[in-house]
Parts: sequence; C-alpha cells; structure tokens
Amino acid sequence: MPAVIAGTGVAAPPNVVTNDDLTRIMDTTDEWIRSRTGVASRRFVDPGTATSDLAAEAARAALADAGVSGDEVDMLVCATMTPDRHNPGIAGSVQHKAGLGDAATFDLRQQCAGFLFGLDLADMLISTGRAGTVVVVGAEVHAGYLPWGDAWQIVLGSTDRAPTAGERALATHHRSWSVLFGDGAGAAVLREQAAATPRSLASPEGILNSVLRTDGAHADLIEVPGLGSQQRPYADAAQITAGLHHPAMNGASLYRLAVETMPAAVCEALEAAGCELDELDLVVAHQANDRILDGARRRLGVDASVMPSNIEHWGNTTAATLPILYHELRQQGRVAAGSLVAFTSFGAGAHWGAVLYREPGGTEAA
Repeated sequence: MPAVIAGTGVAAPPNVVTNDDLTRIMDTTDEWIRSRTGVASRRFVDPGTATSDLAAEAARAALADAGVSGDEVDMLVCATMTPDRHNPGIAGSVQHKAGLGDAATFDLRQQCAGFLFGLDLADMLISTGRAGTVVVVGAEVHAGYLPWGDAWQIVLGSTDRAPTAGERALATHHRSWSVLFGDGAGAAVLREQAAATPRSLASPEGILNSVLRTDGAHADLIEVPGLGSQQRPYADAAQITAGLHHPAMNGASLYRLAVETMPAAVCEALEAAGCELDELDLVVAHQANDRILDGARRRLGVDASVMPSNIEHWGNTTAATLPILYHELRQQGRVAAGSLVAFTSFGAGAHWGAVLYREPGGTEAA
C-alpha cells in the first residue's frame, strides 16, 4: 500500500533576525538581500540548542497532529546537513528525545534534498510492509556555520556595541551565502494507506511515484571544503584560519541546474503517473532563493499560487524547507482532499528529484 501523510509539525526557533539586523554587522541593505534572495527575515535557535532538539520538537508536533503515539512508530528518517556533531548522526538522539522507543533510524545526507529522499525511503518501507508508521524529519541549525563570532550578540540585539573592523570585514566577506540561511525543522508522519484512510477510493492516494537523481560530478558546486577525511590531519587550526569550515558555492551553476532539474523531475513524475501538468494543485519546492523559484515557475509554466514560497520569513532552512512549507500550506487550508502535490528539491551532492503525492480524502469509488 502506498504511504500517506497522516500529520505534520514544525519547530520554529525563537530568535527572528531581520535584514536590518544584519546591517549592524556587515555592509548590506534590506533591498540588497531581498532582491537577490527574497529573504526578509530568518529564525535562529538560542545557543546550546542542537539540530536534534528542533527535529524532536517537530517530530512530536507531527505525531500529535496525526494522533499517533511514539510507541507506534516503526522507523525514523532524519535529514540534515548540520548534525549536532560529525559522528554519530542525529537520528538516535531524535528518537530518544521524541520518545520513539526503539524505532529503527536512518540519517540522510542529501542536504537540501534530504527530506525529499526521506519521503521516498518512507514510502518504500511502508509499501513493502517493512514498516507501518514512519516519521520523516528535516532539521537544520545553521547558526553555528555563520561566521559572526561575538558579533552574534549584536545581531540578536543583546548588546549595543558596534562590531570591530575585523568582525564587519569577515561578515561582509561571507554575506553572499550567510544572509540566506535560517534555522528550523519540519516533520511528517507517514502511514500505510489502510491505517490512515480505510476507504475504497476511485483514484490512488498517497505517494504515487518518485523520481530521484544524483550526479556526483557536481559535488563541488556547493561544499564545505575542509574538515574531512581528504584532509590530514582531519581538522587543524590552518583549515579554520583559511575558512575551509564555511560553505563555498558556485551560485550561477547552482541556479542553472536547480532551474533545469526540479521542473524536469516534476514533469517526469507526472508522466509516469499518467497525469498532466494542469492537474497539479501544488508544487512544494525547495526554498533556496526566490530567483530559483521564479526560474522554476517559468520553466513549468505555473505561478506562485501553484508553486508558493515562504522563504521571505524563514530563509533557506535546507532539509527543513519542504516540510515547513507543506505544514504551513496544510494549516492555511490549501491542501484540499484529493489535491495533487509535487514535492521537488535540489541539493548539494548533487541530488534532486520529485515525489508525486495525492492528498487522501478524494471521491469514493462507487
């Protein structure tokens, strides 16, 4: 039986940082950031809050929404590019913090495409009978990546001092990527169709199919170049001084690939399901930046009512963008019974694809 989404949940960090807040520590303006990214504000956790904390909060919220207890969960899938620590992954910690008993866990590292790949994995587990209930979480705490040092206190408004010349120069140097990111987590509870919607339906519901692709030739388009097994030693002060622990990206090439691959994957998934583009009610796309979203909309021939955005107030939350946006659309009543939804994303690696989903509750069979 195909998997259906029985509940969703979100964890929203408490600290809202606007573009004007960022002008305190770097040479930028609200207009500069908005015009290049579409971001007006983003959220950050308090110091000491880990990615697993946000993930567990989102998982608990999704379980409550689904009316499912933690001991009913068979498996947990966690996607992040910002784990609490390099080893082990966050999934075990999330399982424990969310109260999921001894459910088996998976850690996925497809970056921005992590939640998308997680949906496909959950569907495979459920449709093959290996699991009845699976929680999929996308969660990120980017705050630790951001090269703001003690200037964080200025950003959060906890001090009225001005940044030093060095702090301002460092933050300005990295502004092309650092203004994009925010913290957050989203989760979905997936169950076998019979358990979630015991109905006989005229058309298939739940996850209809998936199109997933990887091309490792593009792995260097966005990467953290240091602190890995290709270095010897694995980590040292020289790498930190050189900034090799910060993300590096080729923005122009990323734009072209994302705008090409996400719409192509959506169309491939539609064709495999025997559906037409004009049957799509929603495209829940990765919130990388508004320029990519605009390009993808043009290529698909849809507008913002079909491919909506919430990046303005969240920023890019990497693996969390899809579940956060989908949860908000559900809360707004925009995911009606029988809606045809395409999830699509492009992430570092490079990984991309689409998952086609029919919201349960459509017309009953005669």
